[in-house]
Amino acid sequence: MKIKRITIYSVAVIILMSVVSCREYVEIDTYGTRTLKKTNDYQYLVNNKGNFETTSILPILSSDDLDGKPSVSAVNQWNQQYLNAFLWSESFFGDDQQDIGWVNLYKHIYIANEILSGVMDSEDGSTSQKQVIAAEAKVHRAFAYFSLANQYAAIYNPSSASSQEGLPLLLTPDLFQNLNRVSLQRIYDQILDDLLTSLDALPSSSTLNHHPSKIAVYLLLSRVNLTMRNFEEAGKYADMALALNPQLLNLEDYVSEIYPQPLKDPEILLSKLTAGSITGPINPELIGIYDDKDLRLTYFLENNASLGGFKYMKPTKSGSFYAVVGLSTPEIYLNRAEVYARNNDATKVVEMLNAVRQKRFKASDYIALTVSDVQTDLLQSVINERRREFVGTDLRWYDMRRFTLDGSYFKTVVREYNGQTVSLEATSPRLVFPIEQKVLDFNPEIGQNPR
Repeated sequence: MKIKRITIYSVAVIILMSVVSCREYVEIDTYGTRTLKKTNDYQYLVNNKGNFETTSILPILSSDDLDGKPSVSAVNQWNQQYLNAFLWSESFFGDDQQDIGWVNLYKHIYIANEILSGVMDSEDGSTSQKQVIAAEAKVHRAFAYFSLANQYAAIYNPSSASSQEGLPLLLTPDLFQNLNRVSLQRIYDQILDDLLTSLDALPSSSTLNHHPSKIAVYLLLSRVNLTMRNFEEAGKYADMALALNPQLLNLEDYVSEIYPQPLKDPEILLSKLTAGSITGPINPELIGIYDDKDLRLTYFLENNASLGGFKYMKPTKSGSFYAVVGLSTPEIYLNRAEVYARNNDATKVVEMLNAVRQKRFKASDYIALTVSDVQTDLLQSVINERRREFVGTDLRWYDMRRFTLDGSYFKTVVREYNGQTVSLEATSPRLVFPIEQKVLDFNPEIGQNPR
């Protein structure tokens, strides 16, 4: 049997596509390495949440969650990369800077590929244990490719996805591979295949939320199918997740308590974290769609005079530094609500929205929505609830991209900073992030995204 070694803790592990070329070996200290021989060695890889948990951060800067006219005091707390992403600049990174989101997500893929290439032939483990490990690796790989596709690849369009440019598709841990991009359709086909073939081996839910489970996979399948505009499939998988009785937190229960830390938050179905934190004022237009008594204004946001508006605070309310950007229960309801809205089923839209909203108000303040409250524009009602619930996460950027195919539901975003005014329209190539130049210097066949 072939025996492999992989660095567990350090990002000095050979990371395909990172600032160092995948065609170069990085010096690896023997400290912190394990021989991948026994099944428990692979189990160790999936148990170590640091291998798969930290993702990216720039989608939050690029979305319209943030105030388009930030104060100088707010921007002064950002680094240049953050400012460049906020302004959708031609390039985000300087000569000595690294795109940590790209690096992290391809690291997840590399480690998943290491697991998948060897776990089924490993020693001293049962077949079922090996299958679970492989299934978890597939889910992490699928999540990483979905995140990459919604940052660095074209917006998925069913009519043209087979000819749209996607990403380099790496399915083995080999360091010397063809890095030409495959079609966007091929990327999404792989994501779906990884998720669907992982289901049988996974438990319905996980005791520790950094481990994938059936309910997390159902939700991710719903998210992916929404993006692919396979709306009936998105609804089907949301229903399958709902059948497993996901838990919604009642925010009123935490009026005098600390909001649960990510590992103890029952709403989190698959924990993924941002690669850093952001302090910045929230878009006043977004604040305007909250009810004054909505507890999310207290638990997710905070009015901060020094920044000139509300800022995102949910991580610090739970004692965490980074925001959770993985999979969570509210998305199940709101994905289902969106599909109902697209089918013009106002009664079911109200049912799904109220399921979430009743947990976001004090019982004495809650007033259930009625059909008359949403019937003027069902889809916009769902979009507004998604914005309230997912503020400060990458989901808004992903939603903005896919709503470019829904006409007026994408609103042109305008930024003003230091005498400069920039706008982001539905047809703008800046809805796709640039590839870091150092990656292209080593791997020119990847090619830069249109700017």
